[in-house]
Amino acid sequence: MTKRYLISVEPIEPSGVVLTIAELPSLIIFAETAEDALGWARQAIAFQLRDSPDYDQQPSLELILGRAS
Repeated sequence: MTKRYLISVEPIEPSGVVLTIAELPSLIIFAETAEDALGWARQAIAFQLRDSPDYDQQPSLELILGRAS
């Protein structure tokens, strides 16, 4: 089983990107590259899930590039 998160990565000026996750609206990640932002997003999601009662049985993560509506 895989847990999917819809993400949006947008360029910001003068350089860098901002990543948002539709299911976690309070989480906003700023980074120099999209790859950096994706890595930080995975870490942030894992950190938030670590306190859940079924943490050991968490599905793998899949970040899907898209736009939140």
